[in-house]
Amino acid sequence: MAPPTKYKTAAAKLEAMRAKRTRYYARCREMILAKRRERYHANKNHQGDGDSSNDERTDDHSDDHHESLETLADCIAVVKYAKDDFMQHVRSPQTFTLGVFAEYTKSIPDAPGGHGDREILKRAMSSIEDFLERATRGQDGILQLCGVCDEWRAADQVCRSMRDTIAMMEDIYCHALSDGDAELAVVHLLNGFLYQNYEF
Repeated sequence: MAPPTKYKTAAAKLEAMRAKRTRYYARCREMILAKRRERYHANKNHQGDGDSSNDERTDDHSDDHHESLETLADCIAVVKYAKDDFMQHVRSPQTFTLGVFAEYTKSIPDAPGGHGDREILKRAMSSIEDFLERATRGQDGILQLCGVCDEWRAADQVCRSMRDTIAMMEDIYCHALSDGDAELAVVHLLNGFLYQNYEF
């Protein structure tokens, strides 16, 4: 004889699964985070090597890393470490953008007709995109496992902060391309940059 149905609805089953994962994470949190930290740093060290054999190992390791998001705890850990690294890198989105903008303005030549080193802005945006990619992967994993829940909303706030930082630098980059470097001072004086009007 089959056992009685424990959960009458899909929502009840999902809620039970979520509670089980939450209990597991609470019980094994330190072990999970330590393992995730070790795996992340090992992967990052592999990416620093330049030869092709290391690249192959990195790809294999990266594939394992992507496939390892099987539990809510794994997904939360990915978002957490992406956020920690992001905050260590930028301190605050506004301050980071202002620093990048200052570095760009210093690269503007005195001679008319030239422009600053726009690679400064591109590199800054690229550095944040790496954090965003990692956090988004964790957020997507949470969505697949639990749907839109408190954990997903927290991850969404993290991703939004990263996207806002990229948007603030893209704003400067677009002004530099369309208006030219000479107009950047005018836009800044009029508080026309996105980072000048950014609200947390």
